[in-house]
Amino acid sequence: MRYYILNIFLIIAGMAELVDARDSKSRDGDIMSVRVRFPVPKNRNKGSTMTVSDCVFCKIIARKLPAEIVAETDDVIVIKDIYPKAPIHYLIIPKKHITDLRSLEQADMSVVGKILLMVKKIAEQLSGSKAFRLISNNGLDVGQTVFHLHFHFLSGKKMLDF
Repeated sequence: MRYYILNIFLIIAGMAELVDARDSKSRDGDIMSVRVRFPVPKNRNKGSTMTVSDCVFCKIIARKLPAEIVAETDDVIVIKDIYPKAPIHYLIIPKKHITDLRSLEQADMSVVGKILLMVKKIAEQLSGSKAFRLISNNGLDVGQTVFHLHFHFLSGKKMLDF
């Protein structure tokens, strides 16, 4: 119920837009499911997307916002996702602010390699089947909500719905 009230508050305050709302049955009775989407911050001067100063991942990297850090190197940080879609759901983030895969430049190739080596390191620490899924959303239309390149590392359950 608190989650529902918080979402309604965010919508009313204009901090989020309603994406989906529906009634559903649960073992404990009726519940209302509400999904909201936070708007993409805009740089009013240039009309471009999120800048380093208003990027949540840059704030986490700078230790201005809290996060549960799983692993870290000089170039990459791994944190637990606050809205996990699997028992293991990490975000692998380059410390350099890169908007998305389309924004990569030749000079960024070494950091991409370091991200993939971090994926390998995390995968080696998995128990059981060691199976995982790696996802990078690129653009608002496919679900990217933080415009700082990152990869979702998901594991711990069967994911055969792709």
